[in-house]
Order: sequence, then C-alpha cells, then structure tokens
Amino acid sequence: MRRCRSSFALLLLLITSLGTIAGARAATWERIGGYVRLMRRAGVESLVAKDCPEGLLGAFHEGRQVLLMCGNNLPDDPAYVWVVLAHESAHVMQFCNGGPLMPAALLTQEMDRARRTTPDAFHELKLYHVSQHHVEVEARLVQALPPDEVEALFHRHCGDRLER
Repeated sequence: MRRCRSSFALLLLLITSLGTIAGARAATWERIGGYVRLMRRAGVESLVAKDCPEGLLGAFHEGRQVLLMCGNNLPDDPAYVWVVLAHESAHVMQFCNGGPLMPAALLTQEMDRARRTTPDAFHELKLYHVSQHHVEVEARLVQALPPDEVEALFHRHCGDRLER
C-alpha cells in the first residue's frame, strides 16, 4: 500500500507542478479515434459540439451515455484533445465502476499533502460543488496518464460492457 500511495503522491505532484494540460502525453488523431471506438463498443457515444459555453471543454452525460467534446473551445491539437477525452472518459469509468475509482481516504490524504506543497494546486475545484471534488480530482489524475494506461483503466473498469 505504501508503494501505491507514493506513486499516487508523485502523480498528484506532477499534475500540480505541470498543470493539467501541460502534463499530458502526446497523442495522435488515430489514437483518439481508436479510443473513441473502444468507448463506443462499451455503449458510450462521442459527440463534438460547436456551440459549447466558453470555457467548457467536455462533459459526460450518464443518462444518455454520451461523451461530449467542445470543438469550439478546443485547439486543433491532438495532445490537448486527448487530455480532455481522457478526463471525460474517467467519468465514464466512474460510472462503470458505480462510483469513484480509488478510496476516498487515500485521495483526501494525498490532496491535503499536495495542497500543503502547492496551496493553489486544485484551485479550479472551486468551480464544482464539494460533493464533486473526488470525481474531478480522479479525472485530473487519469488525464495525466499515458494513453496506454488510460486505455488499460478503461478495460479494467468498463471491460464488462464491451460488446463481444
């Protein structure tokens, strides 16, 4: 457990040090298309909207099982788009899992530690109700992972939904 907690703490520090977009690994349009097809096999449609409110990059609608990407607010850069796709797919994984992907106590402990190191580490969480902080932090952790790890997590949490 200690090793897992240390890796988690390092990931939190990576995100807080580099920022949510800058910490992303490069992706290609082909990789993005493959991941979208994987989610479609799990019953999640992906749509691109051209009329999202300013600042909104994406969203996941649980009831409709739709992952929305806001084309009017995203640059034409696959690395940037991948970050948003990975973030929103974390919410899909949370849905498949029936709740958060990691224990609340561990996440809270590591968030507190990161805040002591970098006080404004999670400043954008102020945009969300406190009840959403856990799922939003998890999504930020997922978006910072390399694409292979994001896809492995998707298989782990949503694999039973994949059409065979």
